[in-house]
Formats: sequence, structure tokens, C-alpha cells
Amino acid sequence: MFIQNHKRQLLAPGIIIQKLHYGPFAVSWWVFIKTKSTQNKQTCIPIRVNMRIKFELNQKEFIIRVVDNNWKPGYVCELDTEAIIYSTSSAAINETYKKIFDVKTRFSRPSVLGFDNEIMVEQLWAEVLFFPFQIIIQDITIFVIALGSSDRVEWNFAGPGYHSSFFHKYHGQRSLIYQLIINMEYRIDIYHQENKIQTYTGKSPNDVWTKLNILKSHNGKDLFGLCNQLIIEAIRNYIKIPYCKACDWNNVEIMTHAFEKHLKRRISVVNLNFLLNGNNNQQLLSNFLPTLLLYIQQILNLPTLY
Repeated sequence: MFIQNHKRQLLAPGIIIQKLHYGPFAVSWWVFIKTKSTQNKQTCIPIRVNMRIKFELNQKEFIIRVVDNNWKPGYVCELDTEAIIYSTSSAAINETYKKIFDVKTRFSRPSVLGFDNEIMVEQLWAEVLFFPFQIIIQDITIFVIALGSSDRVEWNFAGPGYHSSFFHKYHGQRSLIYQLIINMEYRIDIYHQENKIQTYTGKSPNDVWTKLNILKSHNGKDLFGLCNQLIIEAIRNYIKIPYCKACDWNNVEIMTHAFEKHLKRRISVVNLNFLLNGNNNQQLLSNFLPTLLLYIQQILNLPTLY
């Protein structure tokens, strides 16, 4: 059965949560589909926490709500008095429908969440600052969660803040391979289900991947996604238009990199950590450096902080 044949309404778009949509399990919070507005190219749609969708089936109003279910999306049908959290939206609607009408039915996730409705998709895109990428390298689907830049040509200018992930077997179990660049060091965290079971670090993509006993025939840069032309171009654009979110103000790693790259030659600051110390922010904003902060905002394209 197709829900798109029934009247649907997005009651609430929900919210984007940094640790979920751009963290280790971000791959669970985004869906890639093709739409007419993108000329049948893949587009990325967020599954937002507390988004609520209403539709009518068999003269009954069903409302699906998205919740955080241990780092992954959970789905509750508000018509279900038991308020069971399901792992998929289709299961939430199918099981609730069966309870009410004692009849089996089957709905697919994109239609339940409204991802086939361009108006609803536009609403879900609102205020999203970064859309992840999905690329395929030798039959491995790599999810690029966030970008970061450096002056390292051999890394195709990727740098701190870059995150990517993919699923692969590790010690015989399907695991999440979460890859990061932190302080010019490459790190791989291995997750089984929601538990981190191993961490590796190295000086380069190839260096860190030599420490894992899997995917030996693959190049480390490829596995990080750094050789893909789409990602290379995205990093180039990221470098041209540096962007920091308001929530990055207290992130010393991101702000230090931005400071070194864009501000160090223009201003004189004795201790950047002092500027980034949350205890000092209010004092700085209200008394000492309002002009400097405005200058930083303009250069780094920061949202207004006060």
C-alpha cells in the first residue's frame, strides 16, 4: 500500500542534533533518495528528532514521531497506546495498523516519512548547515559526515574535523568503521552495535589502516574517501568559504585551525585558549573585545554570538 495516495502533513520538522546527525552513528540519521527537483540525482534528507508526520488511513489519523533510540532513530506511532519504539517507521505504522484493524499491511519508510513529497523534503532541509555525502569506493559505501581542511597536499587538503564511516566485518562481526582527522592525526574507531570496541591512530590514512587486519588490498586514502573527486571538490569549496557554527566557538581544535589559517597574520592574540575558554566568553563579549569578535565573525562567517 502506498501512503502517498493518502493526505499527509508534516506537523513538526523536528531538530538536528549535532552528536546524532554528525557523530559516529550519523549514517543512521540521513536518507539518500532521488527526487525530481534534483533531476534524479541522489539527495540527502535528515531524519530529525521529534519530527511528526500525520496521515489518514482507513478513516483513522496516524501520527509518527521520531525519537532518539540509543543513538539511532526510533519511531513511535502516537495512536499506539503501548507507545512502543520501533526501529523503522514502516514497522511502527504496520504494527499499529494491524493492532487497530486486525489486518496486515505494508508501507515503505520513504513514503511513511514523506521523503517522496518535495514540499515536506524542503521543510526538512530547513536550517541544515551541512549535508553529508555518500560515495562508493570498490563496492564499499562510504558516508562522509563532515569536512575539514589543512595545507597537506598529500591528503588532498583534508584536515581536522573531517569524519567518514562505513560498515564492514571486523573480527567476524558487522561493525561500524568511524574515521576521523583530529589534530593532524588519523584515527579509526570501531563500533559493534553501539559500543566502541577498538581505536587505532596513525600519522596518515595509510599508516592507520596498516594497523587493522582488514581491507589490506585497499588504499587508506580511498577508505577515508579522500581520493573521490566529489569529496576533493567539496573540500576545495570548504577552503574557499570557511564556515564555523556557533556551537564550534568552544571547540579548541576547530577554532585553533581557523585561527591559524585565517586570523593569525591579521591580529595579535597572546593566548587563543583564553579566548575560547567558556568561562571567559561572557566577560570578553560584554567588556573587552566586542570589536574583535565582530571581526572574527565576519572573517569566519560565524553566526552572531550575542
